[in-house]
Amino acid sequence: MKKIIPLLFAILLSQSIQSQTFSTNVTPVGWEHNILFNATTRFTVTQQGPTQNLAAMFDGGMMPSYVPGISTANPMVILIEGLPGYHTQAGAWVGWTTRYLPASRFKIEGYDTYNGANTWRVMADYSVVDYDNYNFSTKIPVGGAYTKLKFTFYEGQGGIVGLSELFFIHPEATSPYAGLLSSSLGNWQNNGTSVTYNTGNVGIGVASPNNKLDVKGTIHSQEVKVDANGWSDFVFKKEYDLPTLEEVEKHINKKGHLENIPSEKEVLENGINLGEMNAKLLQKIEELTLYVIDINKKVTNLESNNSKLTEENKILTGKIKTLEKDK
Repeated sequence: MKKIIPLLFAILLSQSIQSQTFSTNVTPVGWEHNILFNATTRFTVTQQGPTQNLAAMFDGGMMPSYVPGISTANPMVILIEGLPGYHTQAGAWVGWTTRYLPASRFKIEGYDTYNGANTWRVMADYSVVDYDNYNFSTKIPVGGAYTKLKFTFYEGQGGIVGLSELFFIHPEATSPYAGLLSSSLGNWQNNGTSVTYNTGNVGIGVASPNNKLDVKGTIHSQEVKVDANGWSDFVFKKEYDLPTLEEVEKHINKKGHLENIPSEKEVLENGINLGEMNAKLLQKIEELTLYVIDINKKVTNLESNNSKLTEENKILTGKIKTLEKDK
């Protein structure tokens, strides 16, 4: 019996896996492909009739809001315009969800521009029959390029309609969570095996980044590559005016830092540009190299002169000794 139970569990698990409907281009995919995330900032969203909190309909937060005063004579209409005109083919789904007080009468329409159709198509119509569920989703009945969506809600419980999210699941028109990670269309995009951020700034530990990437903390990397606008080998050109060591000393005494190198105050206030600073430091290293070469030449000349003087001294010493003997 003990052996049979694990075997039955394995069989049931296998059947459960086999029965799964995995996402494909022609089956409903996850919410990550909802192209209506942050629609109020990415597209044009307007409404007629009773007023809904539009931003809450597209934030992915699933928090419901409830609108009273909705009736057949006074429906709530939400129009979304400016959607990407990608052909849905067979893999797009549209719908709404709520926690309480779902709509019992509603209609969903899409404006199809595929091949110049330019016509409104009915995607779901419960305007004359009741719908009884807290969620609604339907596969797009006609493949097209839908650049507009219209949600019309006619009736709810006691004239109140609850809504948490509106969605248009369309994997061919978006990358996962596009519009949810950012309020701007296409900020996050898949480029082959890479994920790119095309617009705005990214902050890590920084609420309001002022640069493409602002990080408050340590960046740990095996290598950092910086594009340079120039390099410092101009120091070795004949026309370069190498300051004298006296001029260098004078600048240090007056300014308290090397020429063309930012002061401590400037660095603490503004930080440093790695590429620019490396070029400046290299310039000083190359200048030091020229000073060392010059000093080495002078030392070599002194040693050579000293050697000659030593030989001359030896000769003179020998002559003096010879003269002393002749006396």
